[in-house]
Amino acid sequence: VSYKCGARRACRARRACSSSRSHRHSRSFSARSALSASSNDSYAKTLSIWLLENERDDVIDTDLAILLSSIASACKQISSLVKLAPLQGNTGAAGTQNTSGDEVKKLDVLANEVFVNTLRSTGRTGIIVTEEEEQPVAIDVVSGGDYIATFDPIDGSSNLDAAVTSGAIFGVYHPNEQCKVDASMDDVLEQCLTAVQQSGEALAASGYCMFSASAVFMITVGNGVYGFTLDETCGEFILTHEKLKIPEMGQGGQAIVSCNLGNTPLWDPKLAKYVDTLYSAEGAAAAGLDLKHNKDKPYSYRYIGALVGDFHRTLLYGGIWLYPPDSKAPEGKARLLYEVAPIGMIAEQAGGMAMFGDKAEKRVLDVVPKKVHQKHPMFVGSKGEVERLQKFLA
Repeated sequence: VSYKCGARRACRARRACSSSRSHRHSRSFSARSALSASSNDSYAKTLSIWLLENERDDVIDTDLAILLSSIASACKQISSLVKLAPLQGNTGAAGTQNTSGDEVKKLDVLANEVFVNTLRSTGRTGIIVTEEEEQPVAIDVVSGGDYIATFDPIDGSSNLDAAVTSGAIFGVYHPNEQCKVDASMDDVLEQCLTAVQQSGEALAASGYCMFSASAVFMITVGNGVYGFTLDETCGEFILTHEKLKIPEMGQGGQAIVSCNLGNTPLWDPKLAKYVDTLYSAEGAAAAGLDLKHNKDKPYSYRYIGALVGDFHRTLLYGGIWLYPPDSKAPEGKARLLYEVAPIGMIAEQAGGMAMFGDKAEKRVLDVVPKKVHQKHPMFVGSKGEVERLQKFLA
């Protein structure tokens, strides 16, 4: 992936989108301007330009800018694969299981190949960790870089055959000096395993791309959360959410709690009771929960079954997403390195919280994984919602 070429394409696309001489371009511009967060109607900021600005301001270095640009490129390809899957015969199972024992879908395999090949070609990635590979993939010193890229290529792949929301989650960790890949070394794998087992505090960037009615790319490099929507007429991600902040509480009579209620019999009884009280104004009152922020209405229940979709809704509207430990899955289901930690970073950068524990008292970003594909529980969402859960469980 040539970052400079990508920047030139972005500039050409921007000029095309802002042109008023062509009816086709005018129509494209109108659709874009309805979405764009920019106050300047003649300018659509692309993800490529945003990355260049962050590099210019020394928020990120050149290698990270190129790496993130390549991730966005992979997401565009995967978005197209998802949309065309029924027409190209790419629905259904691949006939294998991944490292977590989940049934692998055909699109899981294709999306994983897109990510791995794209990241390998950048020359900025030293180690790749993916849900679909049992061990980290070390890039040799000739063609590799230093950053550690982790990702779930298709989150919610069980939804794909029904054309329900899915997404990709990624995290980019700072280089770890313990792993300098050299083909002559016998202990490379051991070194790389040590290198990737870092807490979320080592994240240089994280984000996700949601594949739904539109492809939405959310990202943070430690200076707030930004969102970009794919304009397919330009082939560019356009800035639509700037310095996004999650509401302090679920608001406007539509406060939402997102969890798999079918698992509540397997939960800690106190947590199950908390969730139950939110669906009844009387129950909430009896438990001493004030619902005035929600116009005295009980909470709504929404659960897609894809972390990207459920969290994205929580990020925009407020509320809380829960995947606690239970008697069947004491470690939860989401993977720490490439799902829990990246989502936790986004939540905190947006002013929310991402916690875990019997009393939801510990930050997910503080957890150091003991194995590459370690699963971990998480309570994530509005700061006020998570704090109220903590108070209830105390």
